[in-house]
Amino acid sequence: MDFLEHLLHEEKLARHQRKQAMYTRMAAFPAVKTFEEYDFTFATGAPQKQLQSLRSLSFIERNENIVLLGPSGVGKPHLAIAMGYEAVRAGIKVRFTTAADLLLQLSTV
Repeated sequence: MDFLEHLLHEEKLARHQRKQAMYTRMAAFPAVKTFEEYDFTFATGAPQKQLQSLRSLSFIERNENIVLLGPSGVGKPHLAIAMGYEAVRAGIKVRFTTAADLLLQLSTV
């Protein structure tokens, strides 16, 4: 029985990893970015506590949108990708796009 449990556990783990890899590819991130890699010294307009609360993804459960505004060079795409990657790790499908690409897609419809 112990062998069978181990085999089933390994299969479940492999399926989870394949699903996460597929969701990451489907998200079309230009690069994988995480909250651990983010330099919070650039985020002068938002408290670190507020930015870390985004990591919990509770805004998704509340059906809320997040808008990241700020000057050039503060890491808005990094934070967006990090939130998206956290969602992928939680088993949620996401799609990364820039505002420019979104406007281009909407104008061709």
